[in-house]
Amino acid sequence: MDYVNGRRDGPQQHNWPTIFGCNMLYFIVLALMILLSGAVGVLRLELADTGQWLTATFIMEILVIGIPPVLYLLLRKIDIRQTVRLNKTGVKELLLVLGMAVSGYGIVSFINLVWYWILSRFGTPVAPVYPPINNGGQYITGLLVMALTPALVEEFLFRGVMLRGYERLGTKVSIITTGVLFAVLHLRITNIPAIIFLGIMIGYVVVRTNSIFSGVLYHFTQNAISISLLYFQEIARDYLQDAGAVQDNMANIPPEMWIGVIIVWGIIALFSIGFFLLCVTAFHRTTRFRAEAESPVTMETRVLTLKEMLPLIGSGIIVAITLLIEIMAMIGKI
Repeated sequence: MDYVNGRRDGPQQHNWPTIFGCNMLYFIVLALMILLSGAVGVLRLELADTGQWLTATFIMEILVIGIPPVLYLLLRKIDIRQTVRLNKTGVKELLLVLGMAVSGYGIVSFINLVWYWILSRFGTPVAPVYPPINNGGQYITGLLVMALTPALVEEFLFRGVMLRGYERLGTKVSIITTGVLFAVLHLRITNIPAIIFLGIMIGYVVVRTNSIFSGVLYHFTQNAISISLLYFQEIARDYLQDAGAVQDNMANIPPEMWIGVIIVWGIIALFSIGFFLLCVTAFHRTTRFRAEAESPVTMETRVLTLKEMLPLIGSGIIVAITLLIEIMAMIGKI
């Protein structure tokens, strides 16, 4: 054990990412994301051009989310393997994580649906719009760009660097905090509650397995289901020969159909919750020995300084302005 600042820490805990470092990293990623998104708008990249959109998405994921945390760890000479939890995990654990991710998709979808319906009481929410996946080639590329790449780079940032850094404040605090920050970084008020749930669950499986690979699997599975549904929608359109027969997003659901849609998804969510709880219970039991064997984290009880919080405060201001603009557009004020 090491003694740092008069307290006993776990192995190499003193060399984990700092709270200030995590907050600064988050601020940089957020700023770069907004700047590159603006550049995409200036260059007038067409959303309808699937290939162009996928290329821009891949570049943004790598440059904005992938590179900054790697540079941070290298510049600070922090052990990447130990910090990011590049550890093996068992097949049984991964299968249970897969079950949680698949069943959890029904829960996430229901949360999204209900939250969108609530927001629609106040205005017209801007639902995320994705380009059409028209063929098998685009489907495979979509899985690589929109499912695998985010699962790798976003998990490296959030459940790798930031989860480890915030563990200085305790494991539960770290899981919840990184889950919330993960959701907020998406800058979509329509998705925040569902992504908070997703982020917390991913943090939970990473901590319980002590392996980032379980988080990557969970994240990839959720995104892969979404991409697959986009592809199947296009197949259904072609088969039915009626573009109006298949609704591509929540904004196109007629008002008179909302209650029926919520009831149907509510039934799906009930079955999803049942299977999800079975998987979570089995997963928790399966990983209890691994969790007990993991060295305990010594929680810092000091008050965080203004310097440590300043980057996060700056990020909060940027996010608040961005979401306020979205809310104003939603209620028709701009």
